[in-house]
Amino acid sequence: MTESTVFPEHVFDALGARPIMHSDPIGGAVRMVEKQPDGGPITMLTLGASRLATDSGESVELAVEVVDGQQGAARVALAIVCDDLAMNRRVPPVGTPWRNSEPFLRGTEISAILVTPSRWGAKFDEVRSDKGGLMGHVRTLRLLTDAEAAFVASNGWERLCEKAGSVDALLDVTRESVVVGGGVPDNAPVFLTKLHGEHPPRWVTFTGADLQSVTGLESEQYMDDASNHEVWSTGAFLGRYPWVGGFIRAARPGQTALFSDDSGQYVIEDD
Repeated sequence: MTESTVFPEHVFDALGARPIMHSDPIGGAVRMVEKQPDGGPITMLTLGASRLATDSGESVELAVEVVDGQQGAARVALAIVCDDLAMNRRVPPVGTPWRNSEPFLRGTEISAILVTPSRWGAKFDEVRSDKGGLMGHVRTLRLLTDAEAAFVASNGWERLCEKAGSVDALLDVTRESVVVGGGVPDNAPVFLTKLHGEHPPRWVTFTGADLQSVTGLESEQYMDDASNHEVWSTGAFLGRYPWVGGFIRAARPGQTALFSDDSGQYVIEDD
């Protein structure tokens, strides 16, 4: 086994199942391999993603578990992450959901991708040389609804699996969300201006990673001055302005709420 063959050999040998090559590349030289292992669901893997350069220097292949007939959904998710690897040289972090403002699979609620450890453990997740040296990883992608992604951000992947009943209950992309509502994670930061010391929030935006709030009285020059901005916790923001809680509990990424007063009523202005 040479350094150039360690990833292809790991993919071909993984799960003790015969590799089924899909003919169409995901993009560039990245191909897709299908596995049907005993005791597990159909697993789609990339072959060639590990050759993409990353700023961290990490090398990864990607995997998605699907129910039979939904291999196309796996292809979409793998392509999204491969594009990010190629364009931004970024390895997807484990345990932090990537959330989109709209579903990326037509006719489903699936709008988020999460990387977690696989059900198979280190023998699948770790790519090692014949001498045992760690060369990289196979990162398993989970396809989630926005509500599920928000739940994971606050409670973790294992808690979502408990909520669903099993990891297998989270495979069918046509499922209804196993948790209700959207919402901002409890640990999301809030970026706001110091004018909030004198005036209430008027526009509050959930980006998918954080909240951003303005009073509507900030000028362009004021906004350009970094000293006019602060970072609060979501809890502190709710403590000061409890009437924004309805939006925070239901917000989806990309949404902006317009508040005209402190009644808690708001109007959504989607990006």
